[in-house]
Amino acid sequence: MKNHIIILSFFILSINFSIYGQNDVIIGKIDSIQSDILGETRKLMIYLPNDISNSIFSQKKYPIVYLLDGDAHFTSVVGMIEQFSQINGNAFTPEMIVVAIPNTNRTRDLTPTKAEPNPPMAPKELVEQSGGGKNFLNFMEKELFPYIEANYPTTSYRMLIGHSFGGLFVMDALLEKTEMFNSYIAIDPSMWWDNKKLLNEYKTTNFSDDKYNNRSLYLGIANTLDKSMDTISMKKMKGPLVDQINSIFETRDILRNRKNNQFSFKSKYYENDTHGSAPLITTYDGLRYIFNFYQFNIDFADVMAENTDIVDRMKAHYSNVSKTLGYDNKPDEAMINGMGYQLMQMGKVDLAGQFFKMNVENYPNSFNVYDSLGDFYLANDEKAEAKKSFEKALYIQENPDSRKKLEQLKQN
Repeated sequence: MKNHIIILSFFILSINFSIYGQNDVIIGKIDSIQSDILGETRKLMIYLPNDISNSIFSQKKYPIVYLLDGDAHFTSVVGMIEQFSQINGNAFTPEMIVVAIPNTNRTRDLTPTKAEPNPPMAPKELVEQSGGGKNFLNFMEKELFPYIEANYPTTSYRMLIGHSFGGLFVMDALLEKTEMFNSYIAIDPSMWWDNKKLLNEYKTTNFSDDKYNNRSLYLGIANTLDKSMDTISMKKMKGPLVDQINSIFETRDILRNRKNNQFSFKSKYYENDTHGSAPLITTYDGLRYIFNFYQFNIDFADVMAENTDIVDRMKAHYSNVSKTLGYDNKPDEAMINGMGYQLMQMGKVDLAGQFFKMNVENYPNSFNVYDSLGDFYLANDEKAEAKKSFEKALYIQENPDSRKKLEQLKQN
C-alpha cells in the first residue's frame, strides 16, 4: 500500500522514531508463570518486536531469546537486538522476542550440581542452596516453553544467553538438553564450579554426535586476572585468583582442539573487560557470530544493472537461511513492499514487479501484497490485472484504499 510506505529510506527512518509518539518509552511487558516444578510464580520480562501489532502486513513469527539474569541484562540485550534487526535498515539478525527471566534464587537455579564448600569462591552458605540447575532446565522445557509458544508468535528457533552462573547453566544445557536450544552464548561461565565437574564432562563428551549438528556456541572470556598476571603465567598457577579464568580457557581449548565437532564454535578473550563488563560486548559479538549468515546485502549497482538477478539471489539466500534456522524464513514483507515502490519511483518498473510478485508468493494471505501489486499494474497501465489484484486484496480483507482504487477503475 503506497500510502503506508513510499520509499525504503522513509520506512527505515520511521522505525527509529516510532517509540516517541507516546508519553513513555516502553520496551517490554511484565508477564508471569505459575510453576509446579519450581513451586513458585516466576516473573518474566518480555520484549516483542515493534511491528508485532501492525495490522497492514502479515503477522510474523519470531525466534526466541531466553535470557538468564533477566533483570540485569534485559535492556541491553533488547537494545542490541533492535539495533541489529530493525534500526537504520539493519538486518544482521532476525527480529526476535526476548524472554528475560529474573532470579528468585540464583544459586539454586543456575548451578547444575550441589557442591561442597570451597571458600572463598564457594562458601558454605552459598553451596547449601546450590544444585537446582537440572530442575530449572526442566521447568524451562516442560512449563516455560509451552507457555511462551502458546501466548506469543514464536518460531522453533531458540537461543540461550547466560553470564557467570548463568553461563555455567548455558554450558550445562548444551550437554544436558542439546535439542532445547539452537544457539548458546556463554559469558564468562563459572566452569570452576564443584571442582570443575562440568569441565570434566566436556573432556569426555563426543561432540561429533549428530545431536550437536546445526548448533552454535559463542564463549566470551573476561579478564579476571590480577594486574601482575597474564594469560601465560596464569596457566602455571592454581587457586582462587586463577581458577575461574583457567577453567574457561581449558574449556575453550577442549572445544577448539576437538576434531569433527558438529556444532559451530567461537570464543574470544576480552582483555580489556572485567567479569562485570563482559556481558555487553560478548552478547554483541555472539549475536554477530551466530547470525553471520543472515543478512542479504543489496548494492545500488545490483539494482541499477540491466537484467539483474537480485531477486533470484535473494530467494536462494533466504532458502539457505531457512535451512540454517530450521524454519521457513522469508524476506520481510514490509521491506520488499517498500523497495518495490522505491524501484517504481526510480523507473525500474520491471524489477519493481519482480519484488511485488515475490511478496505475493511469500505472503499469499496478505491483502497488502495484492494492493501493492495492483499499484504496480496501474503504473504499468495494465488495468485488467490491477482490477484483479484489488479484488483479491478486498477478498482477503476489506480496506478503504483497495476499495477506492477499484471503484475508480470501474468508472474509467
